[in-house]
Amino acid sequence: MVKLAVGRRRAAVSALLALALGIGAMAPSVADDKSDLKDRKREVNGKIEDAQQSYDESSKAYAAAAKKLKAAQAVLDKAQARLSETRAQLAEAQRRDAEMQRKLEQTQARLEAAERSLEKSEKELAKAEVGIQQFAIETLQQGDPSLRAVSGLLQGKSTSEFSEQMSINSSIADAQAAELQRLDARKVMLQIERDAVEKLRDQVKKQREQAAANLVRMRELEADAEVQATKVAGLVGEREVARKAAAKIQAADAAKVAALEAERSRVQARLQAIVRQELAEARRRAAANKGGNGDSGDSSDSGSSSLMHPVSGPITSRYGMRLHPVTGIYKLHDGTDFGVGCGTPIRAAASGRIIEQYYNAGYGNRVIINHGVMRGKSVITTYNHLSAYRRSSGARVSRGDVIGYVGSTGYSTGCHLHFMVLVNGSTTNPMNWL
Repeated sequence: MVKLAVGRRRAAVSALLALALGIGAMAPSVADDKSDLKDRKREVNGKIEDAQQSYDESSKAYAAAAKKLKAAQAVLDKAQARLSETRAQLAEAQRRDAEMQRKLEQTQARLEAAERSLEKSEKELAKAEVGIQQFAIETLQQGDPSLRAVSGLLQGKSTSEFSEQMSINSSIADAQAAELQRLDARKVMLQIERDAVEKLRDQVKKQREQAAANLVRMRELEADAEVQATKVAGLVGEREVARKAAAKIQAADAAKVAALEAERSRVQARLQAIVRQELAEARRRAAANKGGNGDSGDSSDSGSSSLMHPVSGPITSRYGMRLHPVTGIYKLHDGTDFGVGCGTPIRAAASGRIIEQYYNAGYGNRVIINHGVMRGKSVITTYNHLSAYRRSSGARVSRGDVIGYVGSTGYSTGCHLHFMVLVNGSTTNPMNWL
């Protein structure tokens, strides 16, 4: 579609360029006028620029459709970015979940090993305590070994036996003291193991809580991602609908632009034929009258060499380059806008004949009046965006006659009159003739 549009645009540019150059060759009485040649050059450039921009212009409907498409794309981009972010967060949560599970399993294994070791140590301690208790009971039952040794000595045992018994008693006491020390050490180590097990249990509990919280977050992200994915799919559909609508309107606009180009060429050709006829007639009259003004009742305004204001109102946009208020394109504003209300009567700027009266998508309802030769040049005026016509095409009008009423038809942002003056077939600043 883009290549086709470019090809049509180039064809339109070439056709308008050939038409503009041909026009320059068809006005022999004006060809020597340097000022008019400059005006014609600007007009040629303006036509070429208009042709180049014609496929970039669009109707209000396309502007709205394009805006809707842009808005749909922006919403889609935002939704896709959010979905990508959510999926990234979900992937991170899943990675953390796997890491937490691994650490939890490791800590759990260490806890189970510590608990087994603690259980074994507690059993060994209990066994040692039982041994100590049994020894104490036996000692109490048998009495003090030292006293028993002394009693034996008193009962007639030899001193060597006494010494041996005392030595045995000392060894037993030392062994018992050592066992008690080992028992105390086991108790200390057992407490250390108990503290380590408790710490591991706390660590496992904390890791489980963190894993559970991360799991909840992961479930939330999964739900969000599913909702967002559904939303993105819907937005893709909306964007596609908006794109198709914009493409359909753009295609219609392209056809409309092509029709406008054909219409413009037709009107331009007719205007140039009138210009050639008027100027040729003026030259013939001038030659016949030896310098007369060449007035021909049907094709010139003998009352004045200037035009009157078609309406009484402020100028809201002057002739020259500007940013178009509807299309947003910087281009030539080929007339003068008068800010007056809809329904305001529009008067003929000079006497003449209505040669065209029709609707144009850009200019809306328009009237074109041929005023004949003024100041030695063909002068034609056009009145655009009318709400209604007062006279018919082909009718002769006098200066000041009401020809229609102000409106806002065509490419217009509000009620106003777009007034144009064509000199020798080329647009010019109307203010130079008012």
